[in-house]
Amino acid sequence: MHRAQDTFPLSDFRQHTSAHLERLAKGNIEIITQNGEAAMVVMSPERYDTMTHEIERGRLWQQAITRIGKDDGHDARTAIANVARELDITL
Repeated sequence: MHRAQDTFPLSDFRQHTSAHLERLAKGNIEIITQNGEAAMVVMSPERYDTMTHEIERGRLWQQAITRIGKDDGHDARTAIANVARELDITL
């Protein structure tokens, strides 16, 4: 969830980069603004990897659930394995 205290102007990010990097290393996600508008989202590579992994898993489950019980007659395990293979996700 985005919190207002995690929003910083670009000038603050430039002037206090070390403090921002410390927060990011702890897993925080920051919104950086430019001219009062959100310009970028900044996070650690580890947090990014975790987030993309969770999104991939969510897609896997959504597609597998859709296929379970359809005309192909696959059970849940088979549907999940098939979707994972199609999405190139290692289970």
